[in-house]
Amino acid sequence: MKKVLVTFVLLCIAAITVLAKPKNDREFILKLGFQPLTTMSEEFQGNSTSQNTNLGISTGLEYFQYLNNVVALGLGTSYDFPRKTNDNARNISFMPLFAALKLRTPLSGLDNTFMFCSGRIGGAIPMLSDLNGATQKTGLYYGVGIGFSINSLVIEAIYAINNYTLSSPMNEGTINCNCQTITLYAGFKFE
Repeated sequence: MKKVLVTFVLLCIAAITVLAKPKNDREFILKLGFQPLTTMSEEFQGNSTSQNTNLGISTGLEYFQYLNNVVALGLGTSYDFPRKTNDNARNISFMPLFAALKLRTPLSGLDNTFMFCSGRIGGAIPMLSDLNGATQKTGLYYGVGIGFSINSLVIEAIYAINNYTLSSPMNEGTINCNCQTITLYAGFKFE
């Protein structure tokens, strides 16, 4: 039953994307946001630790090209400004670079006012301080978002995960890390 439902949904999305015509075929978005929740997790030799960070600020830019009135493909980047972990042990910051997929409501007459959901995948460049000789390496970045657009204003909430690794200075092994964030963005769209 699940396979039938998933197949039906995918066929409906495919039919909408083929039949819909784009009203505005591209958009460039500049955003500013804050991160009320960020959790860092580290795993080393079977031991895991987790801690929250202070509130964060993020900025970003994205470019989308619409394939039709519903589906858009894009590229983007964001920069999470440095913020301290709750124990003040270090500052953390990330710069994800990603490819994105956006699905928007295909309602006619609402070409500048619509709801959307998005997915993104790419690389997370960590910029950590106070590493005590450890080396940081880029990892996988992925996230999902939901939002709405009213004329030139874009409001979006994004849940994302920045993965990265730290190599210990004494070759004791690799520390696998991730940083989970919820970011609330407000931005301006240029078409």
